[in-house]
Amino acid sequence: MEDNRGLLGTVVVKINKSATRPEMPEAIIGNSRMLASLKRNGEIFRLFWPRIDYGQHLGRFWTGIRAGKSSTKWFHLNEWASSQRYLGGTNILETTLTGLSSRLRVTQRDFVLPLQDLLTRHYQIENTGSESKKITFYLYCSFEIEESVLYDGVFLDFTSHSLVFFRRDVYFAVAGCGYPLAGYQCGRRETSTDPYCEATEGALWGNRDSIRRGAGSLAWDLGEVRPGESKAFTIYLAAGHGVEEIRALLAGAVTRGGSEWLEETRQYWLEWLQSGARTLDGGPVHPAYNRSLLAMKLMTCRETGASIAAPEFDPYYQACGGYGYCWPRDAVFVAAALDEAGYNQTAAGFYNFAARVQNREGDWQQRYFLDGMPAPFWGKQIDQTGAVLWGYRHHYSLTGDRDFLERIWFSLAAAANYLTEHLEANGLPSPGFDLWENEYLQGTYSAAAVCAGLKAASELAAVKGKKGNSMRWLNASKTVREGILKHQWSNRLNRFRRGINRRVYRDTYDRALGRGERAFTGTDPSGIYQTYFIGEDERVDAALLGLVFPFAVLDPLDDRMEATVRAIEEKLWNRGAGGLYRYEGDNYREGNPWLITTFWLSIYHCLAGNRARASDLYKWCLNQANQHLLLPEQACKNSGGPAWVMPLNWSHAMFILTHLALHGRLQHLKKPGQEK
Repeated sequence: MEDNRGLLGTVVVKINKSATRPEMPEAIIGNSRMLASLKRNGEIFRLFWPRIDYGQHLGRFWTGIRAGKSSTKWFHLNEWASSQRYLGGTNILETTLTGLSSRLRVTQRDFVLPLQDLLTRHYQIENTGSESKKITFYLYCSFEIEESVLYDGVFLDFTSHSLVFFRRDVYFAVAGCGYPLAGYQCGRRETSTDPYCEATEGALWGNRDSIRRGAGSLAWDLGEVRPGESKAFTIYLAAGHGVEEIRALLAGAVTRGGSEWLEETRQYWLEWLQSGARTLDGGPVHPAYNRSLLAMKLMTCRETGASIAAPEFDPYYQACGGYGYCWPRDAVFVAAALDEAGYNQTAAGFYNFAARVQNREGDWQQRYFLDGMPAPFWGKQIDQTGAVLWGYRHHYSLTGDRDFLERIWFSLAAAANYLTEHLEANGLPSPGFDLWENEYLQGTYSAAAVCAGLKAASELAAVKGKKGNSMRWLNASKTVREGILKHQWSNRLNRFRRGINRRVYRDTYDRALGRGERAFTGTDPSGIYQTYFIGEDERVDAALLGLVFPFAVLDPLDDRMEATVRAIEEKLWNRGAGGLYRYEGDNYREGNPWLITTFWLSIYHCLAGNRARASDLYKWCLNQANQHLLLPEQACKNSGGPAWVMPLNWSHAMFILTHLALHGRLQHLKKPGQEK
């Protein structure tokens, strides 16, 4: 902690540098507008609203209890042993806290009301000792509204007996239900008026408002709790755009007990799962299947249909470029999984979003905020344009929704024309960043996506009776396929290359020349700077599996594909804890295997008829999940288990697709006209 003081000694602010470090959630809760990240001990440490990507508003949200005249025992500190679970088939998180010295047991159930922006914490406090205890419940919280510590205020609203935090038109109110308010205090965080110390000592002194970096504390008198007795208490956190809005939310909340809201929310999630249920061989649905669907739902914006890659955990870009954005690249896989699982309306939401945010030229930006604004980027990926077209066809093939086809037709035509006009002389798409966003080249995966996208556009054009468009786009698809087989297959290596004509730095170019390899130079679009390229990128890349799934450029039993998959397994399988790396030489986050790639390999083996191998790969991926069956991006290469980013939406999507493939229920190759 740094104590930054002005010239006259006034405390300006203490900056907690640890708060900027990336931190993964153990669990998430939400309602597709509000999204909260929680730790293993039940502490909420991030809160996103009114969209699940922006803004992150939470500074601290700590709760605890004071027995008699002892100091407050905060639940987030090491005075409690904790265990945690989701209530079956729901997004309700239950954390059980057992006092290490207090003979108290607290059951905390966290959830967000499905149709209201009310985060609810329902507590059951039980006295497991032999003596009665007088219990006071304490809350201490501060907000960094819209990710800022400027221009905020906090006050006690006597109308609703709530703490209200606000900045411009963003308001949060926190209130308790069921017991009388026993104290309050507002102050400025990390100054002499900060109420944390007073809340710890049970001595709140009643300051009713504060400005800038506001913090507040409330206390409620729960009375005597006799041995073996338990008492229920509920805290509500309401979000809105003004005082009257949050007052109305709180007023509605307190008309019913926390246990009633808990049961209503539980029923909502059970019914939501049932609404898209698919019978898989008559057996019970795997718990990870439901957990994946529930997590994907929370990571999909209710209003716009876009999905985030993961709840944001690194907004300062300390270890990556951030994950709380929508990439059309992986959002297509998420939508495809939702479609395959029966959640067609949710999947359609993403495609409607894609059609709305598309560039005028017909392609898409690398990534977006969920309101449709372009997010910070470092290049374009032509594979995304092909993938979205493939997704349009996939959704239509499963639903036969002619209204959907009409809605996306102009987007489809613009994208297909863009791809047709961006083919090079060798028949391959123009260079762009690859699937993994770190190489600029004519990538084989990108070509597969473009080939499939153009074919998909051709098929949908035929459905609409647009014969001229259908033939033009089909011929362009055939041109790309020929280019893949001619230029991206290597007879010498007996496998497909990662790509060709890769842009490199000068030293890599010089070394390639020294080895006698094909290398050449060009200029950047301005004509000012020289650029360097090498002819072939011969590294093995797991993304080559895209030639079979989902893009069906080749049959899984094609000799060239079988040879490529043998190379993928030989070169990319992790000999330590298992799992498949992305590509040779991958050093992102110290080079761990990814669940995406391992699921992908499992799907390939399903389609190739190697079910035993597919099942082993599927099981390995499941073994990397956390205690809640949330799936990470990567697994530790040495010991296994989550290594980076959790939960990753794309991992959950690949689980759904793999699970369906293992049960013979993957419908991704259904043609338009074969729909139900």
